[in-house]
Amino acid sequence: MSFPALYGGNTCLDFANTVDARGADPREEHLHDYADLVRWAAYANLLDEPATRHLRTLATARPQAAQASFTAALTLREAIFRVFAGLHAGTPPAPADLTLIQQGYATALSTARLEQRGDQFVWTLPADHLHRAWWPAAVAAAKLLTTGPVTRVKVCASTGGCRGLFLDTSKNNSRRWCSMDDCGTEAKIRRQATRRRRPQSG
Repeated sequence: MSFPALYGGNTCLDFANTVDARGADPREEHLHDYADLVRWAAYANLLDEPATRHLRTLATARPQAAQASFTAALTLREAIFRVFAGLHAGTPPAPADLTLIQQGYATALSTARLEQRGDQFVWTLPADHLHRAWWPAAVAAAKLLTTGPVTRVKVCASTGGCRGLFLDTSKNNSRRWCSMDDCGTEAKIRRQATRRRRPQSG
């Protein structure tokens, strides 16, 4: 299985983008079970190989708990999308969605350990909890909301139903597409086709 490119520029936005073409019918879901969630987390470099193997083993031993964790992950994912897509549109977040992000963040940090790595101190999440696969998205969402730059989060301008979220890091805040190789190119082709169909004056 292939996952969407990590074009979001932030872990929580990439997590929200595991649904493709949100504005189309049907939309494309990339996470169908807990195993997919673990594969995506490894793909997004949120899990190293030992943690990935451990979570797979844990999920096999505790299938009901793994399913519950997967359901919680998708619930968080949809809250993340609604919050940031809404902010882009000028809509205040629903308190329930902010609560979901807050709870995920708080629970993750309650299990984290503060460790020194070289000259820096970092929080590390334990690999022996099924939520480890999606906790980084909750932490990233809370940090993005509290430290920003929230005003740089955008929704892909594609008219084809993409609705992908991304962090615009361009100097003049002018990025419009999730990717110039995908939606940006499609928009360019449509503009060229429209120009060709216009009657020539003269």
